[in-house]
Formats: sequence, structure tokens, C-alpha cells
Amino acid sequence: MAKDQIQWASPPPLWPHAISAVDADVRRTTLRRPAILRFATDNFMNDFTDMLDQDPARLVDYVAIPETWRGPAAAPEALPTVPLFARTMNRLGLVAARSKNTALVPGGKGVSSLMVTGAPRPPKNLKLYQPAHQRFYLITSSLVCERVGLPDHTINVGRQERASFVVRRMFPPGPLDIKQPLPPLDLNTWEEYAFVSVQTGNSWQRIANASQEKTATLIEGEERLPLFPMTYVQDDSRARKLLAGLIPVGKREAYMAGGFQPQAGDPAPVEKRKPSPDPRMHLFWSQVTEPWKNLIEQARVAAQTKTVSEIPTDPDPNNPPPTHTMPDGAFASSLKAKREQIQTGSWYIILDFANLLIAQAPRVWRLLNGQAPVASEPPFNQAEQDLVNAINGTTFVQGADLVFGFTYSIEVKGSLKDALIKIKTGDIEKNLEAVKTSYDLAIGPTDSLWPDFLFPLADPNLTPPLPNLTIESVANDTEVDQRRRKVDALAALIEKALPETPPPDAEIPQNPLISQQPMDMREGWYVIRCVYERPECGPIDPPVLSDPSQAFQMAGFFDPDAPARPIRIALPIDTSPAGLRKFDKNTAFMISDMLCGQIDRMKGMTLADLVLSVLPWPFHKDLSVPDGGPCVDGGVEIGMMCSLSIPIITICALLILMIIVSLLDIIFRWMPFFIFCFPLPKFKSKES
Repeated sequence: MAKDQIQWASPPPLWPHAISAVDADVRRTTLRRPAILRFATDNFMNDFTDMLDQDPARLVDYVAIPETWRGPAAAPEALPTVPLFARTMNRLGLVAARSKNTALVPGGKGVSSLMVTGAPRPPKNLKLYQPAHQRFYLITSSLVCERVGLPDHTINVGRQERASFVVRRMFPPGPLDIKQPLPPLDLNTWEEYAFVSVQTGNSWQRIANASQEKTATLIEGEERLPLFPMTYVQDDSRARKLLAGLIPVGKREAYMAGGFQPQAGDPAPVEKRKPSPDPRMHLFWSQVTEPWKNLIEQARVAAQTKTVSEIPTDPDPNNPPPTHTMPDGAFASSLKAKREQIQTGSWYIILDFANLLIAQAPRVWRLLNGQAPVASEPPFNQAEQDLVNAINGTTFVQGADLVFGFTYSIEVKGSLKDALIKIKTGDIEKNLEAVKTSYDLAIGPTDSLWPDFLFPLADPNLTPPLPNLTIESVANDTEVDQRRRKVDALAALIEKALPETPPPDAEIPQNPLISQQPMDMREGWYVIRCVYERPECGPIDPPVLSDPSQAFQMAGFFDPDAPARPIRIALPIDTSPAGLRKFDKNTAFMISDMLCGQIDRMKGMTLADLVLSVLPWPFHKDLSVPDGGPCVDGGVEIGMMCSLSIPIITICALLILMIIVSLLDIIFRWMPFFIFCFPLPKFKSKES
């Protein structure tokens, strides 16, 4: 017996519209191409199943067409409510009515979608919007046998057979030049790229000649998205099945940010792209070097001198502006507060640095502690030695100045190596995770939870400890820029010192989206192919891929053409004290003891205090917010359960929004496009 040939076809309810096309090529393309259905309600799955259950021929009304919020696509007519016992008679009536309609469309309408008949492309591009825009899209197709009647092929899940679909991105042939605009889409010449997940992140991999039917294939590791079966009854009372899957438009940013996975024979891009970084380095960047650079920037902003010149309204080089001298007490108080903040951050950065070295580069940690390599390991290499030397060379020679004027003696570590080793001794790490109060230099080591040593990674007035590394000079480079680039040089040494094979117990993250260099951030074009796989058959029966779907784009979250999900926020009507007091305080906030204490620190602070805290001297005034620790009642640390009225909060939010928008209009000039209002006659807060 001859073996059935299996192929993908468009959903059977669309076949009558496909065969009505005059051109044979258009007819063949439409019959073999998966269809994209568009839904504009949150209960789209109910709409889909009800339509298949009551009138599958109406599937054509849901085929996606180009739309914008200015001219949204017409919604299909609502299905009438038909009792279950009368549905058979209702279907017979619909079949008889359609047999008299030459347009072959439910309800006697003309073909509503040029996507179905294969007619020339409309002037607008098909763009799929996100669920946030109240749009949902299904890819639909049918798996059939190539014999008379095109019967459905049954997927044998017991033999691990499965149906899925893949999203392919389209690019013009030849080397990619991201500096040039994309040419008009040409499905006959553009090439497909598969979306592949690797350890360093997601990337696009070129598929040569994928547009040709005979060479359409899958790529190892390509993302496969699930298809689910839907059974329905045709007008001729025969049961049929189609396969559908939800198109992940909400994943658009991940698709757009995917990098380029080069393959043999690929044309080189015009602009050379950086290789994907080691995913372990993201841990060091996010927890050590970047926070360290932020401390350096914080110290720069906090740097103050006792003498500050006035800014003259009419500069005269022969007449220098007058100066103001900050009082000694104010200067010392401000400097103390900044150093406490920086030291607190430094302890946690040093702790994370030590933990990452132990987990990701244990050989470096052993070398820092003066230990020999494990017996089965080779000697320490040059990269590991260079990193340890840089850590040893990160010294702080002005340590005594940190505690000058205080009555106690506290150890100031001389190098980053000593600080790393010290912070992993005793209960320092445990205490740092348990501390609830802010660090106070005046108290010093008497607070047992804070470490008994100092090693700030930056300082407003002292030269901070920095890696003793040579960096290239850059024109117009400031001292702060040089300090930040030395930290970057240390990060480069860390990357070289990481072992090629991670330790067996180390957690290896995937590169986050922010660290992946996108292949091309211009508006992407995509197609979808349905896939049928029979893994037990091996190379004898390779995966069966459908023809590509209609080419489409994916809208971003803030796409200007996107339909806006309707949102209505009802503000309180009666805003007098008599009316507002009636609202139930129905929203509860659970506040921990620590947050309760931090909120208490903010009480009594006014807007004037905030303004003075950011003004220059002599108008500057530091905020006075002493740390009282967690909330305590009767010697017991307590949290709070606070209840407030959301209607009142909405009024505050609206007023603050209007104030901020009005202020920022100086820059953005957006007020003419921000808001407009319709009058509501007789919508009064109180009856006359």
C-alpha cells in the first residue's frame, strides 16, 4: 500500500474562498498557507470555540487585515444564541443561505480580507498588536494527507509526534548594513532567519534558501511554539480538525533584541558586531563593577569644598566673584553622612565580589588566600595572577583620615584583598544580611551588626582605592572618568581569569536582554511556518514545514498605530469633606518594622526641606533624618497595617500628574496633545 504524503494546508473553512481565485498560482498559495486570525476581545478563545461550534464558515471574518486605531478592522457580527437542540437546523439554514450567495461569505458579505484570496497587497502593512492593545492573534492551519478530499492526518502522540510552529525573521540577502534603511519587503528574495536560544542568549540564525519549498528545514535549537487541535463539524456534517497556536506578539522585544548567530557561508555584516559576553560576567558587572562606578559618581556629586564662588551675572575676569565659606560644623556633618552612605554600599559590593569569586573563580580565591591549586588542577595561569595582582594593588593609603575626630579606633583595611578576606570571616556576612539600622560613623564598632573595619570604594574628599592598572589616555578625560575606566579594566581582568569550564556547582545565568547586542533594531518582518515532526522516524521522515504565512510586523508597546485598550477611571463625584468621609478605607498596606521606621524618618519633612537639600551653598541645607531604627512599642519591634481610601489617592495622583506635566511641558511641548475633555451635562456632585 502506498504511503500517504503529508502536507500543511490552510484551514478548511477557507478553502471555498481560495478556490474562487482565478489565478492558479494564487489559488495554490492560498490553499497551502497558514492563516492568521485576529481577535479584539479578552475572551478570544471563547469566541474562537463558539465560532467553530456554531458556524465554522465564519472563520474568514476573523482573518487578520491591516488596521490602526484611526481605522480599526470591523468586528465580526456577534453569533446568535442558538439552543443546543436547534443548532443542527440552524446550520442547515446557514448552508442553504450561503448556497445562494455567490460571494461565498457568511452573512452575504463580500470577501472581507484580501489576505485570503491572494489578491495584491493592500497599501498598509499587516501589523500585529499586543495583548495590552486588546488584540490577540492565532496562527491556524490543517495537517492533511495528499489524496482525494484532503483528509486530516492524525498525529500519533504515542510515537512522540508533535505539531508546532516557528517564527522566522526576514532579511534581504547579502551582508547586513544596519546603517542603511531596509529595502521594501520581497518575499521572493529575502531570506529567513531562525530564532535560536543558546547559553549566551537568543539569536537569529540564517537559513539559506528557506524560501524555496524543497529546502525549508528546521535549525537545531530553534524555538518551537505549541499548536493545539480544534475539532469542528463542516457544513456536510463531516468532522474535521484544524491546529491553532497563539502568536507571541508580547515577545516582540526579545525578537527584536536577538543577536546574530553566524554560520559557515553567511555574508559578513557591514558593521562588525561584538561577540556575546560571557553570561557569568553579567553577575560581576551588575553586583560589583557597575555599583562600584556608581559609588565613584556619587562621591563626585557629594564632593564639597569649604569655599564656593558665587556665579556672577556679568562675568568680569578682573573682578572675581565673591565667595562663601561653609561653616566647619556643617561641612563635617555633610561629609560624615556621605561617607556613611558610601561605606555601607562598599561593604555589600565587597561581600558580593567575594561570593562571586568563590562560586565562579575558586582558583582565584585560593590564590588570594595564599593557597596552592587543588592537586588535580594545573598551576595558576597568568590571567589569574594578573587579577590577584590588581586586587592586591587596589590600596587605600589615607585610611586614618576616615576616622579623624572620632574617639574610637577602628581598623581601616589597606587593600581590597584584605577587605575581601576579612568580610568572609566570622559572622560578618550573616550580620550584614540582618542589619536594620543605618550605619553611623559616630557609633563605630559599638554596633555589633556592622563590620568592624572600613574600606570605602570611593570618597568625596580622599583619593579612593583603585586598581593599579594602566589605562589609555583619552582626550578631555576627567579624573572621575579615569577612575571609572580603571574599574572597567579590573572587570576585563576578571573576564580573562574566569575558567573556561565553570565549576560544577556554580550557577550559570543566561545573558539578560540588556547585555545582548541586537542583530538589527529596525522594524522587523516576520513569517510563521507550521512544523510536523516524527522523531522516531529519524532522517527517513524529516520534519514537514508549511509554506510561510502572510508576512507581518509586530507592534511595540507604544506603537503610535496601536489600538488603545479602553480604560475608564471613575474619580469621586462628591469631593467635599462631607462626601469624601463616606468612602471606605478599603486598601490595606502591610508595613514591616523596618519600613515603618523609615517612614517615621520622613515625617515632618516639607517640600522646602527637599528644595534646600539640592540647592548649592549658601542656600544648601542637609536633610535632618536621624535613623531611629525599626518601630518599637513596649520594647517589641512592630510592623503596621495601614488602611486608606483609594478614591482620595486617585485625586492626589491626578493633581500631581497635571503639575508634573505642566512643568515638563517646558521641555516636551506636549500639552496640546496630552488631554481633551468632553462636557457631561447635569453630571453634578450634589443635587440642587
